Amino acid sequence: MYQKKSNLQNLIIITIDCIVLVLSLGIANYIRHQKFFRGLNNPSDMKVLIFVFLVVFLVVNLYKNFYKQMLLRGPFQELLEITKMNLVTLAGASFALYITRIIDDYSRTVLFLFIPIDVVLMFIVHQIYKRYLPVFYRMSGTARQLLLVAAKDMAPRLIEEVRSIRDCSYEIKGIVVLDGADSAEVDGVPVVGTKEDLVEYCLGASLDEVIVSGNRETEEGLREEMENIAAMGLTIHLQIPVLELKEAPQRMLSQFGRFHMITYANKVAPFGQLMLKRLLDILGALAGTMILAVLTVVLTPIIKLDSPGPVFFAQKRVGRNGRIFKMYKFRSMYIDAEERKKELMAQNEMNGLMFKMEDDPRITKVGKFLRKTSLDEFPQFINILKGDMSLVGTRPPTLDEFEQYKTYHKKRLSFRPGLTGMWQVSGRSDITDFEEIVRLDVEYINSWSVSLDIKILIKTVLAVFTESGAK
Repeated sequence: MYQKKSNLQNLIIITIDCIVLVLSLGIANYIRHQKFFRGLNNPSDMKVLIFVFLVVFLVVNLYKNFYKQMLLRGPFQELLEITKMNLVTLAGASFALYITRIIDDYSRTVLFLFIPIDVVLMFIVHQIYKRYLPVFYRMSGTARQLLLVAAKDMAPRLIEEVRSIRDCSYEIKGIVVLDGADSAEVDGVPVVGTKEDLVEYCLGASLDEVIVSGNRETEEGLREEMENIAAMGLTIHLQIPVLELKEAPQRMLSQFGRFHMITYANKVAPFGQLMLKRLLDILGALAGTMILAVLTVVLTPIIKLDSPGPVFFAQKRVGRNGRIFKMYKFRSMYIDAEERKKELMAQNEMNGLMFKMEDDPRITKVGKFLRKTSLDEFPQFINILKGDMSLVGTRPPTLDEFEQYKTYHKKRLSFRPGLTGMWQVSGRSDITDFEEIVRLDVEYINSWSVSLDIKILIKTVLAVFTESGAK
């Protein structure tokens, strides 16, 4: 699944600038009238003034995007753009105030003081934003992991072009030099293989997107490899001319530096829906963690008395596009469960890579109750708050399961894993074929929408109460 994060970056800085704008008006008003957010005669006048400025500011940026190429601008160019943006905003707000007469009396001095104050504050904020945005992506682990693919003679130029974008939402993992490299790295980027290693590397690595640069002959020679990569759910940016890929039906034109490319993805996710999905995740996780706090107090002595060991169980799982994270649960098994799993593999009731056993002897007495009522899943709300998981998605595999994945299996990891998902509400107790689970997960990814998530959440709640009542 593919999304443009530049929209999110713009949304963040516009929101910050709106706050700065309000603060600047307050400071200007204080300098003139010794009041921050109160009008001279009518206390509400200042609130109306702020509202007008915010509306004009947003409308101006709707028609003229002053934030375009912001990360590429130097300090002087940044100062110039901020000054132009503020002058246009002041002109628009003054015109709106004059035409509408919604405020009987407002100080022109405040308006003129506003310009230098807002320009200085916005300039400082923008410099801090550009300085620490890469740090944010690095610490949050949300940067898109990028693999470059090029012939030896094209590799240095491709690296130069990608770096010139200065888009800190990307992190270059490595480069595949199709015809072999003379050293272990090209311009500081590690060489991770040749054409023969491409598919295998993409299968095992934590990647989100792949950029392929070459001529038409090179691209035709990589058709099979790119079909396999597309089958994993990874986004492919291909330098034009255009090639048709069955596994990635959605395409769009994009640009990396001076390279014009066509982007292939199994699904292009609307930015607004992704933001709404994350908002639902945060709200749901906050509610879930409050319940978790109560459950922890109640269940801690019960779990401890039932069997020795910790209250919580943390296990490394594979998340979106191969990212490794620790998934949390209330412990429902004896502490030697992982070691005993090998002995029980012969009794596995699942056909495929997952393990499932009806009367698993590793589960404690309390653990059976926790699993029947799904209470053991509540600590995963912490994973959702951290951004490792979502309320709805695909279930994250264990490391040993992931190591056995084929290319088309990895496509189920192209979306953030979820607390619940399509296969859980399609009769999880009855499905014993791993390939059927993969099919349902891929069906969810291909048809994803916020409304589908809401339907799955409702079905999950109903299924939990139905199963709990039946048992």
